[in-house]
Amino acid sequence: MGIANFVFRRAAIYTWRRRIPTRIGCESLHLQVSLGTACPATARRLAGILTHESDEVFEAMALDGLSKEAARQWLEQVVRDEMARIERRKRAQSDSRETGYARMNAEEDRAMGHALRLLARDGVSAELGDEEKQELVSEGVPKSSFERVEAYLSQAAGEVLAPSVESKIQNGISAITGDALPSAHDFLDARTIYLRGRAAVYLNASQRRDPALAEALKVAEALEQGGSEPTTPVTQETEPAFDPAIAAIADRLTTKKMKLGRATEKTAYQIRNTAALLVEATGVTDIRRLKQSDIAVFCDVMSRLPPAYRKSPKEKLVPLADIIAAAAETSAKVGLSPATVNRNLGFVAQIVKHANAEGLPTQGTIDVKDLRESDVEDDQDKVPPFERSDIRKLFEGSIWSGCRSSARRTSPGALVIKDGLYWIPMIAAYTGARREEIAGLCRSDIINEDGVWAFEFAFTEVRRLKNLQSKRKVPIHEHLIELGFLKHIAQVETGRIFPELKRKSARANLGDDIHYNFRAMLDKQLGPTARDKRFHSFRHYVIDELRFKQRVEKLTRHHILGHLVDLTEDRIYGKRTPLPIMKEAVDALPRVF
Repeated sequence: MGIANFVFRRAAIYTWRRRIPTRIGCESLHLQVSLGTACPATARRLAGILTHESDEVFEAMALDGLSKEAARQWLEQVVRDEMARIERRKRAQSDSRETGYARMNAEEDRAMGHALRLLARDGVSAELGDEEKQELVSEGVPKSSFERVEAYLSQAAGEVLAPSVESKIQNGISAITGDALPSAHDFLDARTIYLRGRAAVYLNASQRRDPALAEALKVAEALEQGGSEPTTPVTQETEPAFDPAIAAIADRLTTKKMKLGRATEKTAYQIRNTAALLVEATGVTDIRRLKQSDIAVFCDVMSRLPPAYRKSPKEKLVPLADIIAAAAETSAKVGLSPATVNRNLGFVAQIVKHANAEGLPTQGTIDVKDLRESDVEDDQDKVPPFERSDIRKLFEGSIWSGCRSSARRTSPGALVIKDGLYWIPMIAAYTGARREEIAGLCRSDIINEDGVWAFEFAFTEVRRLKNLQSKRKVPIHEHLIELGFLKHIAQVETGRIFPELKRKSARANLGDDIHYNFRAMLDKQLGPTARDKRFHSFRHYVIDELRFKQRVEKLTRHHILGHLVDLTEDRIYGKRTPLPIMKEAVDALPRVF
Protein backbone atom coordinates (compact mmCIF):
# COMPACT_ATOMS: atom_id res chain seq x y z
CA MET A 1 0.00 0.00 0.00
CA GLY A 2 1.31 3.45 -0.93
CA ILE A 3 2.06 6.23 1.50
CA ALA A 4 -0.90 8.25 0.15
CA ASN A 5 -3.59 8.09 -2.55
CA PHE A 6 -2.26 8.43 -6.13
CA VAL A 7 1.37 8.27 -5.00
CA PHE A 8 3.97 5.75 -6.11
CA ARG A 9 7.73 5.59 -5.89
CA ARG A 10 9.92 5.56 -8.96
CA ALA A 11 13.53 4.80 -8.05
CA ALA A 12 14.15 7.08 -5.05
CA ILE A 13 11.63 9.78 -5.99
CA TYR A 14 7.87 9.87 -5.26
CA THR A 15 5.40 10.72 -8.04
CA TRP A 16 1.71 11.72 -7.91
CA ARG A 17 -0.42 10.24 -10.71
CA ARG A 18 -4.19 10.40 -11.24
CA ARG A 19 -6.43 9.31 -14.08
CA ILE A 20 -7.91 12.19 -16.15
CA PRO A 21 -11.72 11.95 -16.58
CA THR A 22 -12.71 10.95 -20.11
CA ARG A 23 -15.07 13.95 -20.40
CA ILE A 24 -12.05 16.24 -20.78
CA GLY A 25 -11.03 14.62 -24.03
CA CYS A 26 -7.33 14.70 -23.28
CA GLU A 27 -4.87 12.62 -25.31
CA SER A 28 -3.09 11.68 -22.12
CA LEU A 29 -4.85 9.23 -19.81
CA HIS A 30 -3.23 10.49 -16.59
CA LEU A 31 -2.17 13.70 -14.90
CA GLN A 32 1.28 12.98 -13.48
CA VAL A 33 3.51 15.22 -11.38
CA SER A 34 6.94 14.32 -10.03
CA LEU A 35 7.05 15.31 -6.35
CA GLY A 36 10.83 15.63 -6.54
CA THR A 37 11.45 14.19 -3.08
CA ALA A 38 12.50 10.91 -1.49
CA CYS A 39 11.05 11.93 1.89
CA PRO A 40 7.70 10.18 2.62
CA ALA A 41 6.45 13.02 4.86
CA THR A 42 7.15 15.67 2.20
CA ALA A 43 5.59 13.46 -0.48
CA ARG A 44 2.43 13.05 1.60
CA ARG A 45 2.11 16.80 2.04
CA LEU A 46 2.59 17.55 -1.67
CA ALA A 47 0.25 14.73 -2.69
CA GLY A 48 -2.42 16.08 -0.35
CA ILE A 49 -2.21 19.45 -2.07
CA LEU A 50 -2.46 18.00 -5.58
CA THR A 51 -5.28 15.60 -4.72
CA HIS A 52 -7.20 18.36 -2.97
CA GLU A 53 -7.23 20.56 -6.07
CA SER A 54 -7.22 17.93 -8.83
CA ASP A 55 -10.92 18.20 -9.67
CA GLU A 56 -10.62 21.95 -10.02
CA VAL A 57 -7.60 21.49 -12.27
CA PHE A 58 -9.51 19.00 -14.42
CA GLU A 59 -12.16 21.68 -14.89
CA ALA A 60 -9.51 24.21 -15.90
CA MET A 61 -8.08 21.72 -18.38
CA ALA A 62 -11.48 21.41 -20.03
CA LEU A 63 -11.58 25.14 -20.82
CA ASP A 64 -10.59 26.59 -24.18
CA GLY A 65 -7.70 28.52 -22.67
CA LEU A 66 -4.59 26.77 -21.40
CA SER A 67 -3.64 23.42 -22.82
CA LYS A 68 -3.82 20.42 -20.53
CA GLU A 69 -0.05 20.11 -20.25
CA ALA A 70 0.39 23.84 -19.63
CA ALA A 71 -2.24 23.72 -16.87
CA ARG A 72 -0.44 20.81 -15.26
CA GLN A 73 2.97 22.47 -15.38
CA TRP A 74 1.61 25.77 -14.10
CA LEU A 75 -0.17 24.10 -11.17
CA GLU A 76 2.99 22.24 -10.22
CA GLN A 77 5.02 25.46 -10.32
CA VAL A 78 2.49 27.41 -8.22
CA VAL A 79 2.24 24.64 -5.62
CA ARG A 80 6.00 24.22 -5.31
CA ASP A 81 6.68 27.96 -5.07
CA GLU A 82 4.03 28.52 -2.40
CA MET A 83 5.02 25.40 -0.49
CA ALA A 84 8.64 26.55 -0.46
CA ARG A 85 7.61 30.00 0.74
CA ILE A 86 5.58 28.60 3.63
CA GLU A 87 8.36 26.17 4.51
CA ARG A 88 10.82 29.09 4.67
CA ARG A 89 8.45 30.90 7.00
CA LYS A 90 8.12 27.87 9.24
CA ARG A 91 11.88 27.37 9.37
CA ALA A 92 12.46 31.00 10.25
CA GLN A 93 9.95 30.74 13.10
CA SER A 94 10.59 27.15 14.18
CA ASP A 95 12.84 28.18 17.08
CA SER A 96 9.98 30.06 18.72
CA ARG A 97 8.48 28.34 21.73
CA GLU A 98 5.87 30.99 22.43
CA THR A 99 2.68 29.42 23.74
CA GLY A 100 -0.06 29.40 21.12
CA TYR A 101 2.35 30.19 18.27
CA ALA A 102 1.47 27.07 16.24
CA ARG A 103 -2.26 27.55 16.76
CA MET A 104 -2.09 31.19 15.65
CA ASN A 105 -0.21 30.24 12.46
CA ALA A 106 -2.72 27.50 11.67
CA GLU A 107 -5.63 29.92 12.08
CA GLU A 108 -3.96 32.47 9.81
CA ASP A 109 -3.22 29.82 7.17
CA ARG A 110 -6.84 28.59 7.23
CA ALA A 111 -8.16 32.12 6.82
CA MET A 112 -5.85 32.84 3.89
CA GLY A 113 -6.72 29.52 2.26
CA HIS A 114 -10.46 30.18 2.39
CA ALA A 115 -9.98 33.72 1.09
CA LEU A 116 -7.95 32.49 -1.88
CA ARG A 117 -10.53 29.78 -2.61
CA LEU A 118 -13.31 32.37 -2.76
CA LEU A 119 -11.25 34.53 -5.09
CA ALA A 120 -10.54 31.58 -7.38
CA ARG A 121 -14.23 30.74 -7.60
CA ASP A 122 -15.87 34.17 -7.67
CA GLY A 123 -13.13 36.28 -9.24
CA VAL A 124 -11.34 39.39 -7.98
CA SER A 125 -14.66 41.04 -7.07
CA ALA A 126 -15.45 38.30 -4.54
CA GLU A 127 -16.83 39.46 -1.21
CA LEU A 128 -17.76 37.84 2.06
CA GLY A 129 -21.54 38.23 2.04
CA ASP A 130 -24.18 36.32 3.96
CA GLU A 131 -24.21 33.51 1.43
CA GLU A 132 -20.44 33.09 1.57
CA LYS A 133 -20.46 33.19 5.37
CA GLN A 134 -23.12 30.48 5.44
CA GLU A 135 -20.95 28.43 3.10
CA LEU A 136 -17.92 28.83 5.34
CA VAL A 137 -19.95 27.81 8.40
CA SER A 138 -21.10 24.68 6.57
CA GLU A 139 -17.43 23.90 5.87
CA GLY A 140 -16.62 24.09 9.57
CA VAL A 141 -15.17 27.60 9.70
CA PRO A 142 -16.04 29.34 13.01
CA LYS A 143 -17.72 32.72 12.86
CA SER A 144 -14.84 34.14 14.88
CA SER A 145 -12.66 33.68 11.77
CA PHE A 146 -14.88 35.74 9.45
CA GLU A 147 -13.08 39.01 10.14
CA ARG A 148 -9.73 37.38 9.43
CA VAL A 149 -11.01 35.75 6.19
CA GLU A 150 -12.49 39.07 5.02
CA ALA A 151 -9.23 40.91 5.66
CA TYR A 152 -7.25 38.35 3.67
CA LEU A 153 -9.87 38.40 0.92
CA SER A 154 -9.35 42.12 0.46
CA GLN A 155 -5.56 41.77 0.72
CA ALA A 156 -5.31 38.88 -1.76
CA ALA A 157 -7.66 40.59 -4.25
CA GLY A 158 -5.42 43.64 -4.23
CA GLU A 159 -2.28 41.54 -4.62
CA VAL A 160 -3.56 39.49 -7.55
CA LEU A 161 -4.41 42.70 -9.42
CA ALA A 162 -1.02 44.25 -8.70
CA PRO A 163 1.21 44.68 -11.77
CA SER A 164 3.97 42.61 -10.15
CA VAL A 165 1.70 39.58 -9.64
CA GLU A 166 0.13 39.91 -13.08
CA SER A 167 3.63 40.03 -14.53
CA LYS A 168 4.62 36.96 -12.51
CA ILE A 169 1.64 35.00 -13.88
CA GLN A 170 2.29 36.17 -17.46
CA ASN A 171 5.98 35.34 -17.30
CA GLY A 172 5.27 31.96 -15.75
CA ILE A 173 2.81 31.00 -18.48
CA SER A 174 5.03 32.38 -21.22
CA ALA A 175 7.89 30.22 -20.01
CA ILE A 176 5.64 27.15 -20.15
CA THR A 177 3.77 27.78 -23.42
CA GLY A 178 6.52 29.61 -25.26
CA ASP A 179 4.11 32.46 -26.16
CA ALA A 180 5.62 35.85 -25.46
CA LEU A 181 2.15 37.35 -24.86
CA PRO A 182 -0.43 34.85 -23.53
CA SER A 183 -4.02 35.31 -24.65
CA ALA A 184 -6.64 36.75 -22.31
CA HIS A 185 -8.14 33.27 -21.85
CA ASP A 186 -4.74 31.77 -21.06
CA PHE A 187 -4.06 34.52 -18.52
CA LEU A 188 -7.43 34.13 -16.77
CA ASP A 189 -7.03 30.35 -16.61
CA ALA A 190 -3.52 30.77 -15.24
CA ARG A 191 -4.69 33.25 -12.62
CA THR A 192 -7.48 30.88 -11.49
CA ILE A 193 -5.03 28.00 -11.14
CA TYR A 194 -2.62 30.35 -9.35
CA LEU A 195 -5.28 31.17 -6.74
CA ARG A 196 -6.45 27.57 -6.39
CA GLY A 197 -2.93 26.27 -6.01
CA ARG A 198 -2.11 28.82 -3.31
CA ALA A 199 -5.40 28.08 -1.53
CA ALA A 200 -4.59 24.37 -1.45
CA VAL A 201 -1.14 25.01 0.00
CA TYR A 202 -2.47 27.22 2.79
CA LEU A 203 -5.29 24.83 3.66
CA ASN A 204 -2.86 21.93 3.60
CA ALA A 205 -0.40 23.86 5.80
CA SER A 206 -3.13 24.19 8.42
CA GLN A 207 -4.18 20.55 7.84
CA ARG A 208 -7.71 21.62 7.03
CA ARG A 209 -9.55 19.44 4.56
CA ASP A 210 -12.93 19.99 2.89
CA PRO A 211 -14.89 16.86 4.01
CA ALA A 212 -17.55 17.29 1.35
CA LEU A 213 -14.92 17.59 -1.39
CA ALA A 214 -13.06 14.55 -0.06
CA GLU A 215 -16.24 12.47 -0.20
CA ALA A 216 -17.08 13.83 -3.67
CA LEU A 217 -13.62 12.81 -4.91
CA LYS A 218 -14.23 9.27 -3.65
CA VAL A 219 -17.58 9.15 -5.46
CA ALA A 220 -16.02 10.51 -8.66
CA GLU A 221 -13.21 7.95 -8.49
CA ALA A 222 -15.65 5.08 -8.00
CA LEU A 223 -17.88 6.17 -10.90
CA GLU A 224 -14.90 6.93 -13.13
CA GLN A 225 -13.56 3.41 -12.68
CA GLY A 226 -16.97 1.87 -13.41
CA GLY A 227 -17.79 1.06 -9.81
CA SER A 228 -20.82 1.96 -7.80
CA GLU A 229 -21.20 4.97 -5.58
CA PRO A 230 -19.99 4.37 -2.02
CA THR A 231 -22.78 3.44 0.33
CA THR A 232 -21.27 5.37 3.22
CA PRO A 233 -23.35 8.53 3.61
CA VAL A 234 -21.62 11.84 3.00
CA THR A 235 -21.33 13.55 6.36
CA GLN A 236 -20.34 17.06 7.20
CA GLU A 237 -17.81 17.61 9.95
CA THR A 238 -18.78 20.21 12.49
CA GLU A 239 -16.31 22.66 13.94
CA PRO A 240 -14.85 21.03 17.06
CA ALA A 241 -15.08 22.83 20.37
CA PHE A 242 -11.26 22.75 20.66
CA ASP A 243 -8.52 23.38 18.12
CA PRO A 244 -7.51 19.90 16.84
CA ALA A 245 -3.95 20.96 15.95
CA ILE A 246 -1.48 18.76 17.83
CA ALA A 247 0.56 21.81 18.82
CA ALA A 248 -2.55 23.50 20.23
CA ILE A 249 -3.48 20.38 22.24
CA ALA A 250 0.04 20.26 23.67
CA ASP A 251 -0.33 23.92 24.70
CA ARG A 252 -3.63 23.23 26.46
CA LEU A 253 -2.24 20.12 28.14
CA THR A 254 0.83 21.92 29.49
CA THR A 255 -1.26 24.89 30.64
CA LYS A 256 -3.51 22.54 32.61
CA LYS A 257 -0.61 20.57 34.10
CA MET A 258 1.19 23.73 35.18
CA LYS A 259 -1.99 25.18 36.68
CA LEU A 260 -2.38 22.01 38.75
CA GLY A 261 1.29 22.09 39.71
CA ARG A 262 2.04 18.86 37.84
CA ALA A 263 4.60 20.25 35.41
CA THR A 264 7.58 22.57 35.49
CA GLU A 265 8.56 25.01 32.76
CA LYS A 266 11.07 22.41 31.62
CA THR A 267 8.46 19.65 31.39
CA ALA A 268 6.07 21.96 29.56
CA TYR A 269 8.82 22.76 27.06
CA GLN A 270 9.56 19.05 26.58
CA ILE A 271 5.88 18.29 25.89
CA ARG A 272 5.59 21.10 23.34
CA ASN A 273 8.90 20.07 21.77
CA THR A 274 7.72 16.46 21.50
CA ALA A 275 4.51 17.64 19.80
CA ALA A 276 6.56 19.67 17.31
CA LEU A 277 8.83 16.67 16.64
CA LEU A 278 5.81 14.41 16.10
CA VAL A 279 4.33 16.84 13.58
CA GLU A 280 7.59 17.31 11.71
CA ALA A 281 8.37 13.58 11.64
CA THR A 282 4.94 12.48 10.41
CA GLY A 283 3.56 15.51 8.56
CA VAL A 284 0.34 15.17 10.61
CA THR A 285 -0.76 18.35 12.36
CA ASP A 286 -4.42 17.50 13.09
CA ILE A 287 -4.87 14.97 15.92
CA ARG A 288 -7.92 13.60 14.12
CA ARG A 289 -5.65 12.43 11.28
CA LEU A 290 -3.19 10.67 13.60
CA LYS A 291 -2.93 6.89 13.13
CA GLN A 292 -1.03 4.11 14.88
CA SER A 293 1.26 3.86 11.85
CA ASP A 294 2.23 7.52 12.36
CA ILE A 295 3.53 6.68 15.83
CA ALA A 296 5.65 3.92 14.29
CA VAL A 297 7.04 6.46 11.80
CA PHE A 298 7.74 8.81 14.72
CA CYS A 299 9.75 6.08 16.47
CA ASP A 300 11.62 5.30 13.26
CA VAL A 301 12.67 8.94 12.95
CA MET A 302 13.85 9.01 16.59
CA SER A 303 15.92 5.88 15.92
CA ARG A 304 17.77 7.63 13.07
CA LEU A 305 18.37 11.00 14.70
CA PRO A 306 21.74 11.77 16.34
CA PRO A 307 21.37 12.02 20.15
CA ALA A 308 22.52 15.66 20.09
CA TYR A 309 20.43 16.75 17.11
CA ARG A 310 19.66 20.48 16.94
CA LYS A 311 21.80 21.22 19.97
CA SER A 312 24.03 23.34 17.74
CA PRO A 313 22.67 26.81 16.79
CA LYS A 314 23.60 26.08 13.16
CA GLU A 315 21.30 23.05 13.16
CA LYS A 316 18.25 24.74 14.69
CA LEU A 317 16.56 25.36 11.33
CA VAL A 318 17.80 22.26 9.49
CA PRO A 319 14.98 19.83 8.49
CA LEU A 320 14.98 16.42 10.16
CA ALA A 321 15.47 14.66 6.82
CA ASP A 322 18.67 16.61 6.22
CA ILE A 323 19.95 15.88 9.75
CA ILE A 324 19.27 12.16 9.29
CA ALA A 325 20.92 12.13 5.86
CA ALA A 326 24.01 13.93 7.17
CA ALA A 327 24.32 11.48 10.07
CA ALA A 328 24.06 8.53 7.67
CA GLU A 329 26.77 9.97 5.41
CA THR A 330 29.22 10.45 8.27
CA SER A 331 28.31 7.17 10.02
CA ALA A 332 27.64 9.18 13.18
CA LYS A 333 26.03 7.55 16.19
CA VAL A 334 22.26 7.70 15.80
CA GLY A 335 19.24 6.91 17.92
CA LEU A 336 17.84 8.83 20.84
CA SER A 337 18.35 7.14 24.19
CA PRO A 338 15.70 4.66 25.38
CA ALA A 339 14.84 7.07 28.20
CA THR A 340 14.25 9.94 25.74
CA VAL A 341 12.24 7.76 23.35
CA ASN A 342 10.06 6.45 26.17
CA ARG A 343 9.61 9.94 27.60
CA ASN A 344 8.51 11.27 24.20
CA LEU A 345 6.11 8.36 23.71
CA GLY A 346 4.69 9.04 27.15
CA PHE A 347 4.10 12.68 26.20
CA VAL A 348 2.41 11.59 22.94
CA ALA A 349 0.13 9.29 24.94
CA GLN A 350 -0.76 12.21 27.23
CA ILE A 351 -1.51 14.46 24.24
CA VAL A 352 -3.76 11.78 22.68
CA LYS A 353 -5.52 11.16 25.99
CA HIS A 354 -6.11 14.88 26.49
CA ALA A 355 -7.44 15.21 22.93
CA ASN A 356 -9.83 12.29 23.43
CA ALA A 357 -11.09 13.87 26.64
CA GLU A 358 -11.86 17.02 24.63
CA GLY A 359 -13.83 15.02 22.08
CA LEU A 360 -11.07 14.93 19.47
CA PRO A 361 -10.66 11.29 18.39
CA THR A 362 -7.66 9.88 16.54
CA GLN A 363 -7.83 7.54 13.55
CA GLY A 364 -8.29 4.42 15.65
CA THR A 365 -6.67 3.56 18.96
CA ILE A 366 -3.16 4.88 19.60
CA ASP A 367 -1.07 2.48 21.69
CA VAL A 368 2.56 3.30 22.51
CA LYS A 369 3.30 0.39 24.85
CA ASP A 370 4.79 -1.98 22.28
CA LEU A 371 6.88 0.83 20.79
CA ARG A 372 8.63 1.63 24.04
CA GLU A 373 12.31 0.69 24.17
CA SER A 374 13.90 -1.49 26.80
CA ASP A 375 17.00 -0.11 28.41
CA VAL A 376 19.88 -2.58 28.63
CA GLU A 377 21.25 -0.67 31.62
CA ASP A 378 19.68 -1.46 34.97
CA ASP A 379 17.98 1.54 36.57
CA GLN A 380 20.01 1.08 39.74
CA ASP A 381 23.26 1.27 37.76
CA LYS A 382 22.51 4.54 35.95
CA VAL A 383 23.39 6.80 38.89
CA PRO A 384 25.88 5.15 41.26
CA PRO A 385 25.39 6.10 44.91
CA PHE A 386 27.95 7.88 47.05
CA GLU A 387 29.73 5.67 49.54
CA ARG A 388 30.40 6.85 53.09
CA SER A 389 34.03 7.40 52.14
CA ASP A 390 32.91 9.59 49.20
CA ILE A 391 30.80 11.72 51.50
CA ARG A 392 33.67 12.31 53.93
CA LYS A 393 36.11 13.22 51.15
CA LEU A 394 33.64 15.53 49.42
CA PHE A 395 32.78 17.58 52.49
CA GLU A 396 36.43 18.03 53.33
CA GLY A 397 36.47 20.33 50.31
CA SER A 398 37.01 24.08 50.51
CA ILE A 399 33.30 24.93 50.06
CA TRP A 400 32.76 23.67 53.61
CA SER A 401 36.21 23.85 55.18
CA GLY A 402 37.13 27.32 53.88
CA CYS A 403 37.66 28.86 50.45
CA ARG A 404 39.82 31.69 49.08
CA SER A 405 36.95 34.00 48.07
CA SER A 406 33.36 34.03 46.80
CA ALA A 407 34.72 33.80 43.26
CA ARG A 408 37.12 30.95 44.09
CA ARG A 409 35.03 28.51 46.09
CA THR A 410 37.07 25.44 45.10
CA SER A 411 40.40 26.97 46.19
CA PRO A 412 41.37 26.44 49.89
CA GLY A 413 41.31 29.49 52.14
CA ALA A 414 39.93 30.83 55.39
CA LEU A 415 36.48 31.99 54.17
CA VAL A 416 33.36 29.86 54.82
CA ILE A 417 30.34 31.22 52.91
CA LYS A 418 27.08 29.69 54.14
CA ASP A 419 24.96 30.14 51.04
CA GLY A 420 23.12 27.73 48.73
CA LEU A 421 26.33 26.10 47.51
CA TYR A 422 27.23 25.38 51.17
CA TRP A 423 23.82 24.20 52.42
CA ILE A 424 22.17 22.42 49.48
CA PRO A 425 24.59 19.43 49.19
CA MET A 426 24.49 18.94 52.97
CA ILE A 427 20.69 18.99 53.04
CA ALA A 428 20.72 16.39 50.25
CA ALA A 429 23.10 14.17 52.28
CA TYR A 430 20.75 14.41 55.29
CA THR A 431 17.38 14.05 53.50
CA GLY A 432 17.89 12.40 50.11
CA ALA A 433 15.84 15.22 48.60
CA ARG A 434 16.24 16.15 44.95
CA ARG A 435 18.41 19.15 44.11
CA GLU A 436 15.56 21.32 42.81
CA GLU A 437 13.35 20.47 45.79
CA ILE A 438 16.03 21.94 48.04
CA ALA A 439 17.06 24.87 45.83
CA GLY A 440 13.47 26.11 45.67
CA LEU A 441 12.82 26.04 49.43
CA CYS A 442 11.06 29.10 50.84
CA ARG A 443 10.85 30.48 54.37
CA SER A 444 7.32 29.06 54.65
CA ASP A 445 8.66 25.57 53.83
CA ILE A 446 10.58 25.42 57.14
CA ILE A 447 8.10 24.28 59.79
CA ASN A 448 8.01 23.08 63.38
CA GLU A 449 5.50 20.37 64.26
CA ASP A 450 5.40 18.30 67.42
CA GLY A 451 8.60 20.03 68.49
CA VAL A 452 10.41 18.84 65.35
CA TRP A 453 11.93 21.22 62.82
CA ALA A 454 11.28 19.96 59.32
CA PHE A 455 11.36 20.73 55.61
CA GLU A 456 7.95 20.78 53.94
CA PHE A 457 8.34 19.85 50.30
CA ALA A 458 5.19 21.06 48.56
CA PHE A 459 4.09 22.51 45.23
CA THR A 460 4.79 26.25 45.21
CA GLU A 461 5.05 29.10 42.74
CA VAL A 462 8.85 28.89 43.02
CA ARG A 463 9.26 25.24 42.07
CA ARG A 464 7.23 22.14 41.31
CA LEU A 465 7.69 18.60 42.57
CA LYS A 466 8.26 15.54 40.42
CA ASN A 467 4.92 13.96 41.32
CA LEU A 468 2.18 13.99 43.94
CA GLN A 469 3.88 11.54 46.29
CA SER A 470 6.89 13.87 46.41
CA LYS A 471 4.83 16.14 48.66
CA ARG A 472 6.11 15.36 52.13
CA LYS A 473 7.66 16.57 55.40
CA VAL A 474 11.22 15.57 56.33
CA PRO A 475 12.90 16.36 59.68
CA ILE A 476 15.96 18.60 59.68
CA HIS A 477 19.11 16.71 60.71
CA GLU A 478 20.55 17.77 64.06
CA HIS A 479 23.91 18.57 62.47
CA LEU A 480 22.32 21.20 60.18
CA ILE A 481 20.82 22.89 63.22
CA GLU A 482 24.18 22.85 65.02
CA LEU A 483 25.84 24.46 61.97
CA GLY A 484 23.40 27.38 62.17
CA PHE A 485 20.80 26.49 59.52
CA LEU A 486 17.93 27.88 61.62
CA LYS A 487 19.89 31.13 62.07
CA HIS A 488 20.23 31.29 58.29
CA ILE A 489 16.45 30.83 58.00
CA ALA A 490 15.82 33.55 60.59
CA GLN A 491 17.59 36.06 58.32
CA VAL A 492 15.03 35.37 55.58
CA GLU A 493 11.66 36.92 56.42
CA THR A 494 9.86 35.82 53.26
CA GLY A 495 10.61 34.25 49.91
CA ARG A 496 13.39 31.83 48.98
CA ILE A 497 15.97 30.86 51.57
CA PHE A 498 18.65 30.84 48.85
CA PRO A 499 17.81 34.08 47.03
CA GLU A 500 21.23 34.26 45.37
CA LEU A 501 20.32 31.37 43.06
CA LYS A 502 19.25 32.62 39.62
CA ARG A 503 17.66 30.80 36.71
CA LYS A 504 19.71 31.14 33.53
CA SER A 505 16.52 30.90 31.46
CA ALA A 506 12.80 30.35 31.91
CA ARG A 507 13.27 26.59 31.55
CA ALA A 508 16.39 26.35 33.72
CA ASN A 509 16.36 25.06 37.28
CA LEU A 510 17.48 27.08 40.28
CA GLY A 511 19.84 24.28 41.22
CA ASP A 512 21.73 24.72 37.94
CA ASP A 513 23.34 27.78 39.54
CA ILE A 514 25.48 25.63 41.84
CA HIS A 515 26.25 22.90 39.29
CA TYR A 516 29.60 24.21 38.05
CA ASN A 517 31.22 24.68 41.47
CA PHE A 518 29.71 21.48 42.88
CA ARG A 519 30.90 19.42 39.92
CA ALA A 520 34.38 20.97 40.14
CA MET A 521 34.50 20.20 43.90
CA LEU A 522 33.28 16.64 43.31
CA ASP A 523 35.94 15.92 40.68
CA LYS A 524 38.66 17.58 42.75
CA GLN A 525 37.87 15.67 45.96
CA LEU A 526 36.99 12.26 44.55
CA GLY A 527 39.20 12.22 41.48
CA PRO A 528 38.72 9.24 39.15
CA THR A 529 36.34 7.57 41.61
CA ALA A 530 33.75 10.27 40.84
CA ARG A 531 33.11 8.61 37.46
CA ASP A 532 29.35 8.86 36.76
CA LYS A 533 28.51 10.11 40.24
CA ARG A 534 26.62 13.37 40.46
CA PHE A 535 24.30 15.31 42.75
CA HIS A 536 21.55 12.68 42.46
CA SER A 537 23.99 10.19 44.00
CA PHE A 538 23.10 11.76 47.38
CA ARG A 539 19.57 10.39 47.00
CA HIS A 540 20.86 6.88 46.30
CA TYR A 541 23.29 7.19 49.21
CA VAL A 542 20.51 8.08 51.69
CA ILE A 543 18.32 5.24 50.40
CA ASP A 544 21.15 2.74 50.89
CA GLU A 545 21.87 4.09 54.39
CA LEU A 546 18.24 3.84 55.45
CA ARG A 547 17.70 0.47 53.81
CA PHE A 548 20.89 -1.46 54.60
CA LYS A 549 22.64 0.31 57.48
CA GLN A 550 19.70 1.38 59.63
CA ARG A 551 17.15 -1.11 58.26
CA VAL A 552 14.43 1.52 58.46
CA GLU A 553 10.90 0.25 57.79
CA LYS A 554 9.97 0.49 54.10
CA LEU A 555 6.93 2.74 54.68
CA THR A 556 9.06 5.22 56.65
CA ARG A 557 11.69 5.24 53.90
CA HIS A 558 9.02 6.02 51.31
CA HIS A 559 7.69 8.89 53.43
CA ILE A 560 11.18 10.38 53.84
CA LEU A 561 12.14 10.06 50.16
CA GLY A 562 8.72 10.83 48.68
CA HIS A 563 8.37 7.50 46.90
CA LEU A 564 5.08 5.91 45.88
CA VAL A 565 3.75 3.55 48.54
CA ASP A 566 2.92 0.33 46.71
CA LEU A 567 0.62 -1.44 49.19
CA THR A 568 -2.99 -0.22 49.18
CA GLU A 569 -3.24 -0.65 52.94
CA ASP A 570 -0.23 1.61 53.55
CA ARG A 571 -1.19 4.13 50.86
CA ILE A 572 -4.83 4.65 51.84
CA TYR A 573 -5.30 3.64 55.47
CA GLY A 574 -3.77 5.13 58.56
CA LYS A 575 -1.59 8.23 58.72
CA ARG A 576 1.88 9.15 57.54
CA THR A 577 4.89 8.27 59.63
CA PRO A 578 5.02 10.81 62.51
CA LEU A 579 7.84 13.35 62.37
CA PRO A 580 9.43 12.21 65.67
CA ILE A 581 9.83 8.68 64.28
CA MET A 582 11.26 9.96 61.00
CA LYS A 583 13.63 12.24 62.94
CA GLU A 584 15.23 9.24 64.64
CA ALA A 585 16.00 7.76 61.22
CA VAL A 586 17.25 11.07 59.77
CA ASP A 587 19.48 11.92 62.72
CA ALA A 588 21.02 8.46 62.47
CA LEU A 589 22.47 9.33 59.05
CA PRO A 590 26.27 9.72 59.38
CA ARG A 591 27.52 13.25 59.86
CA VAL A 592 29.24 14.56 56.76
CA PHE A 593 32.14 16.05 58.80
